[in-house]
Amino acid sequence: MSKRKSSIIAAGILASALFAASPALMASNSSGNYGDGQRGNQRDMTEMCENMREGKGRFNHAERQAEMAERREAMAERLKLTDEQRGIWNEIHEENRQKNEKRMKKMQDKMKKRCDNPKK
Repeated sequence: MSKRKSSIIAAGILASALFAASPALMASNSSGNYGDGQRGNQRDMTEMCENMREGKGRFNHAERQAEMAERREAMAERLKLTDEQRGIWNEIHEENRQKNEKRMKKMQDKMKKRCDNPKK
């Protein structure tokens, strides 16, 4: 094979590899929040910290628990659970809520540390 043909083949392979990799690179940047290994930009983090301190949005635990209870109740109604089944249903969800609460406590502690020290 001549030098010219091997150069053209190498350039073609390189171009096709770059072209094949570009959708994966573009997909990671499409949302603007998770590109290049970063989790959002500084403005989003500042807004999230403010919401956490004020207990707004996803940090409003009372509102979120009320919504979850309402959804569970609607689901139990659709399933037409008996009183005995509903008792078991409530026990299961209470156990899950407690597990989730422990996990959320750890995440909140991490979030507080992050918000108190925005730049490392």
